[in-house]
This record gives sequence, C-alpha cells and structure tokens, in this order.
Amino acid sequence: MDDANNLVRTQECLSIPALVFLRAMDHNRSQVAAEIGVSSSELRALSRVAEAGSITPKLLAKSLEMTTGAVTAISSHLVALNMLTRVPHPHDRRSLLLELTPAAQVTAARLQNEFQVLFAHAARNVTPEDQTRLGSLLTSMAVIIASDSEATPAGPTT
Repeated sequence: MDDANNLVRTQECLSIPALVFLRAMDHNRSQVAAEIGVSSSELRALSRVAEAGSITPKLLAKSLEMTTGAVTAISSHLVALNMLTRVPHPHDRRSLLLELTPAAQVTAARLQNEFQVLFAHAARNVTPEDQTRLGSLLTSMAVIIASDSEATPAGPTT
C-alpha cells in the first residue's frame, strides 16, 4: 500500500503540476513560433541548430525524433525564410551542415533573452535557494526520464 500512496502523492505533488507547466511552455512556444512566422516544429529545429551551432540534417532529425524527409522539408522552408543556411561539411563532402543565418542568430539571441526574462518573472517569488534546489531536481529528473525513455518504450507498460 505504501507504493500506491507514493504514486498518488507523486501524481498530486509533481506529475500534475509538471503537466500544467509543460502545457504553459508549449503555449509559450506556439506564441513565439507565430510571432516569428514559423511552425512549432520549425521553431524546435531552429532551437536545436542554435544550440549546436551547426548540425547535419541526419543528426537534427534524430534530435527532433523526425524522419530525415521531415527535416528536409522543415530546413528547406527555413532556408527560404532566410533563417537557415546549408554549408558544405568540412570533413564529409557527401554531407552538409545546417547553420543559422546572421538574422536568425539575432532572433535566437532575442528569444533566449526573452525566455530568461519570462522565467525570472515566473520565479520572482521563489527564493534563490529554492531556485537552486529546483534546478538540481529538474536536471536530475530529466536525466532519469531521458535514460529511462531510451531503455523502455513510451507509455504505460502494464
């Protein structure tokens, strides 16, 4: 019965608020995407390219959990919007790298700054100590979730 009580407590104390938080973040991402004139998937792709600096379409597809065909369509649209550029791969002439254009770099930096301001505003009533603990907890949980998701299929396994 102790495991059942722990499950209920986790759902009430963590799972439900986490879901609410994730939905709020999804809503914010949709607003940002609309603001810059891209889809949510295109915004995710731009974010991953910004994080990497440059990335092959194959690695981007893996990172986004998409097919290379989907990434080709997304990257082609972002190239047409002057947000991405394709450059030759320096070590593999059969491959290419995707990179942000200078204009997209400025947009990415602005969006990162706006996100930090938004997050600081949302956490304005959280003490610095609790912010540190929350950051550690979220990082630890993310590592566990990522490693568990690689080892097991998604969804309930009953």
